[in-house]
Amino acid sequence: MATMTPIEHIEEIRKTKFSIGGDLNPLTEDLHQAVKNLSGELYAKDVHFFMELVQNAEDNEYSEGVDPSLEFVITSRDITATGAPATLLIFNNEKGFSPKNIDSICSVGRSTKKGNRKRGYIGEKGT
Repeated sequence: MATMTPIEHIEEIRKTKFSIGGDLNPLTEDLHQAVKNLSGELYAKDVHFFMELVQNAEDNEYSEGVDPSLEFVITSRDITATGAPATLLIFNNEKGFSPKNIDSICSVGRSTKKGNRKRGYIGEKGT
């Protein structure tokens, strides 16, 4: 079996898991609503997502000899073309996501961090 490129991997997840560009899964809307309700309870404070981003940077893997960095930049440009008045850009010099990390972040309750507190990971909700 040939290895998928990162783009092919993400496109496969979009089609099979989220019914984007593929067959409509009748459970997709139910799952979307359940995750929305759960995230509303977990992240009740408006600034909690900043703490989550810092936590993720702390938990990331970095190449040997690299000093980890995390940078937040707010622009007055709408680079997403969604009509937003500004864009928040987050830069981090981590190694990058593995296919396993991508699968995890697209799932509920299947974190690659679970059981890894001994390795220094802070959180367990994402990858």
